[in-house]
Amino acid sequence: SGSTSASAAAPRLTQKKIDLRPPLSEKRKKEITEKIAEFVALDMRPVRIVEGEGFKERLRTLEPGYTVPTRATVMDVVHTKYLSIRSDIYMAIQDCEAVSFTTDIWTSLQMEAYLTVTSHFITGDWRLESFVLETKKMEDSHTADHIARELTEIICEWVIPSSKIVSVVHDNAANMVACTNQLVQQPRWGKMKGVRCAGHTLQLCINSALKQDPICRTVAAARRLVSHFKKSAKATTALQEQQKQQNVPLHKLVQDVVTRWNSVYLMLDRLIEQKGPVSAVLTDESVSKRSDRDLELSTSQWRTAEDIVAVLKPMITLTELLSHENNASLSATFPMLMNIKKRHLVVHEDDSRTTKIIKTTLSDEMDRRWELKGPGLEISVYISAAVLDPRFKKLSFLSDDQRDEAYSVVAELAESLTDRSCQEESDTVDPGPTAPKQDAVMAMLLASDEDEEEQDETSEMKVYLKDFTKCNGGPLEWWKKNEDRYPKLSRVAKRFHSIPSTSTPSERIFSKAGFIANKSRSALFPTNVNKLVFLAHNFRRIRQPQV
Repeated sequence: SGSTSASAAAPRLTQKKIDLRPPLSEKRKKEITEKIAEFVALDMRPVRIVEGEGFKERLRTLEPGYTVPTRATVMDVVHTKYLSIRSDIYMAIQDCEAVSFTTDIWTSLQMEAYLTVTSHFITGDWRLESFVLETKKMEDSHTADHIARELTEIICEWVIPSSKIVSVVHDNAANMVACTNQLVQQPRWGKMKGVRCAGHTLQLCINSALKQDPICRTVAAARRLVSHFKKSAKATTALQEQQKQQNVPLHKLVQDVVTRWNSVYLMLDRLIEQKGPVSAVLTDESVSKRSDRDLELSTSQWRTAEDIVAVLKPMITLTELLSHENNASLSATFPMLMNIKKRHLVVHEDDSRTTKIIKTTLSDEMDRRWELKGPGLEISVYISAAVLDPRFKKLSFLSDDQRDEAYSVVAELAESLTDRSCQEESDTVDPGPTAPKQDAVMAMLLASDEDEEEQDETSEMKVYLKDFTKCNGGPLEWWKKNEDRYPKLSRVAKRFHSIPSTSTPSERIFSKAGFIANKSRSALFPTNVNKLVFLAHNFRRIRQPQV
């Protein structure tokens, strides 16, 4: 037993693990640090994630020889990447023909207001590019003056020439409308046009229709019904059972959101789909109280809901088409609105009362908000963009006089851009000795009517309007193939096709930016929010990461 106790007391020998891997090279360390910075920016993670024990432990497992950098080091790398990509975007904008902007104001969870500005332009090879330029914290009240100052500061920081600026797309808020009205008057903004976001405008038209009676009462009743299921776990479980029994899709009910008109459509559409299971749960006394049973929609309300969904369905498609970021959508806006009015919103005798109310309200609101029947329609940016879209250039929805005026507006702009280019070239190039002008004067004096007619017939606009080359891949693809045939018009096309019809591109930033500026990032300075939003949106667009 003595020997046993002696052996028990003897120290245990443990074999030390020997790491045979070579130490990390400086190049590898730098590469990992850069990937961490990219991870923070692209996935919109809080920079403080590098200080978390879980993050450090994971990296120790993956790369034992690597020391996790501090928050400050990661932000330094983020800053370097920001400057590099900013430089690339700056050069791309300097090289482009024209640039448009989308802009809007959003609020972080800490109730701090930010202004995000996104640029849109057509590249030399006819790709539509969208890059976030700046996200600025709005220190003062959001007056038109203040927003105009901030926007002007941004285009000055980016050294964007006034001759390149085409438009600012914005929502219908009074301060944004007043702001663009101010910018139009400022020489720094050149011949800029303010364009109201088609998505917001459509939303206002539909909101007006949804406020009409009995539509508003049906929507309110549907909202109460969905809210009941959202708040009651018992009712939700019973709904799932009924869905299985009735072989109805296992979908959740959708609650509408006040700021998004399409959520009313989605709520009603889903409710109609789930009508059987919903009604079965409400009539089941073991699940629903008497007061719950009163939430059931009446027969006329179900019918009204079906009418609302039927009229609004094409509106959903229209909004999705207009909001498509990689499509030149401004040119399609008026043709699509006119088609919806002519083919979908026409009131028929056998339409229900609800359908007639929605159709009439929508049609009237579209006329009013887009001034579809007002004077000057033919000189609007929407019509000019449609002229330069081979799919819609016939402008069949306009009168002959309006159509001729629309073509003249675009043709004159094409000539003025060409004249300006010639002027700029003559300003920079030594013209050398002046050539004799005698021949030119003689030709002008002796020119016959036939010469003039022939010249007119061969003008780019005349030839373009008679050109029936197919436009299968959209207007940008068409212009890419036909640019050389229409050198003057193609420059104008690059201007008008740079204008998005909605401010959605800027708004998509808000969900990202709100995530970046949330509670876990409360220590971030506004400049860091700007850099992280900038990189999250632009990194993959300007530089595809190597796989």
